[in-house]
Amino acid sequence: MPLNNGIGKSHGKMIIMGEHAVVYGYPAIAFPLLSIPVIVRIKESSEKTLLSNYFVGKIADLPDALSGVKYLIDILDHEFNQQDINYAIFIDSGLPIERGLGSSAAIGAAITRAFFDFFDQPIDQEKLLKHINKSETVTHCKASGLDANTVISESPIKFGKDKAASHFSFTSDGFIVIADSGIKGKTKETVADVRTMYDKAPEKIGQMLEQLGQHTEDTVIALKNNDLVKLGQIFTDANSILSKLNLAVPKTDKLNKAAISAGALGSKITGGGRGGCTISLAKNLEDAKKIQQALRENGAEQTWTQPLSIYENEGTDFD
Repeated sequence: MPLNNGIGKSHGKMIIMGEHAVVYGYPAIAFPLLSIPVIVRIKESSEKTLLSNYFVGKIADLPDALSGVKYLIDILDHEFNQQDINYAIFIDSGLPIERGLGSSAAIGAAITRAFFDFFDQPIDQEKLLKHINKSETVTHCKASGLDANTVISESPIKFGKDKAASHFSFTSDGFIVIADSGIKGKTKETVADVRTMYDKAPEKIGQMLEQLGQHTEDTVIALKNNDLVKLGQIFTDANSILSKLNLAVPKTDKLNKAAISAGALGSKITGGGRGGCTISLAKNLEDAKKIQQALRENGAEQTWTQPLSIYENEGTDFD
C-alpha cells in the first residue's frame, strides 16, 4: 500500500557553455539553479489529476506540450500502481516552461522522487536518471543527459555525451544574470534543425560545434582562474556561433545587447535557442543589478541573479 503522501524535489539548471555541441560528443557545462526549486506532492484522490501552473485537469488529458510528463507518469504508474489507486499530483515550480532552464527535467526528477516516495520504494541515482531521461527523450527527441544530471546535482557539472558527469567547484566573485525572453524555446525543433544543417554541411557545421566544444574547455580555465573578462569574451563569441546556427531571435538579440550596454562582460543564449533565456556575466552585484534593470526595460519577463560564489567548495575538481 502506498503512503498517504509522496514528495519529490529538484531545481532548475542553466547551460553555461556547450549547448547543442554536447549532442555531438563535445563537452558542456551546466550550473544547478538552486534558488529556483521544483516540488512535487502526490496525494490519494478520487481520480488521477495533475495541478500545476502549466495545466490543471485529468492526467489523461495532458496536452502535447507535456507529453514527456505524461509518458513518465504512465511508466511510473504501471511500475508501482498495481492496485490502480487514484491520486492527485501537485507541481509547485518557479521555473518557466520551455525556456531552457531545465523545467522538463526538473519536473521529471521531482515526479519520479515523489512516486517512489508515495509507493514507499527505494530509489538510487541510477534509477532516478533512467526515469528522467525517458521523459526527456519524449520531450526533446534526443536528450543529451545534461539536464537530467544537473537538476539533481548540488554542484556544477561538466558533461560529455559518452563520459561520466564530473562535478566541480571554483572560486569566483562574479554573478550570472538570467533573463526570460518570454518566448518559449523550441529545443526539440532546434536539435532536429541543427542535425539537418550538419547532415547537409558536415564540415562547416562541424567546425562550429567543435568551436563550441573548445569554448567549454576555455570556460573551465577561466572559471578556475577567476578570469571574468575572458569568460565574458567566451560568452559573447559562443553567442555569435549559436546565432550562425540559426538559434537566435530578435528578442534574445535585444536582451544580449541591452546587457552588454549595461556593463555585462558577456552575454549569450542558453539552452535550445529561438527563445528561452539569456545569461549575462557581471563582475559584481552592483553591475548585476544594473544589468537586471536594463534587461527588464528591454522586455525581459523575469530575471534572476545567481552569484558564482554559491558553487565554492561544491563537488570535486575535474581534469
